[in-house]
Amino acid sequence: MNTFTKAIAVTAVIFSSIGLASATNVMVPADNYVTTKLCLVASEGSKIRLSKAIKNSGLSKHYVIQNVKCNKLNLVNFIEQYGSNVEQMNNFLTNGKYSNHAVVANLASR
Repeated sequence: MNTFTKAIAVTAVIFSSIGLASATNVMVPADNYVTTKLCLVASEGSKIRLSKAIKNSGLSKHYVIQNVKCNKLNLVNFIEQYGSNVEQMNNFLTNGKYSNHAVVANLASR
């Protein structure tokens, strides 16, 4: 392999790495409220961490689903748009009644 080919290969690997690193979504809290922390934990995709965060907040899961807003979205919509493990997280929150937009329409009508 000549030097020119090696230089092109190294350059391609470097640019690919930079592209992958910049594609990662990072949530930055705007304040230190309990609800903001719940939104951040919910977007991470861990049912266990979300359950612990809800318990530590002193709020009920029902209250969180009905009243917590994240970026002006209810928690289910927020997880759909920004979260990881969307179906698993929203099934946890809605006690297995999550099916994409059916739950969202039901929550919006309340």
